[in-house]
Amino acid sequence: MNVLRAAIGILGLAMLGLIIWAAVAMTDLHGNFLEQFAVVTTLPWGIAGLADLYIGFVFFAVIVFLTERSWMVAALWSLPIFILGNVWAAVWLIIRLPHIAKQLSKPDWPTS
Repeated sequence: MNVLRAAIGILGLAMLGLIIWAAVAMTDLHGNFLEQFAVVTTLPWGIAGLADLYIGFVFFAVIVFLTERSWMVAALWSLPIFILGNVWAAVWLIIRLPHIAKQLSKPDWPTS
């Protein structure tokens, strides 16, 4: 379990590093975030990639809402994913992975 949590943490930090790199590099290269985003949304694969990304965020939010006991806690964990991206998902997984694994290993866990 700790190896999996460490791997998720490393991937989350790698994603954070890419985000920081992109934020720093964009000032030198091809315009600001909104200008680059406007270009991405004109490309078919850009649109498909963004749709895939945000649908994945919705899937993550569903898992959070099914896992957390409090609706408010689930909302506080789910809403930032749409702004902070998968770095936020990595933080949640690192914290909640032992609980999720325990729940999934229970034979009487509700399926409906």
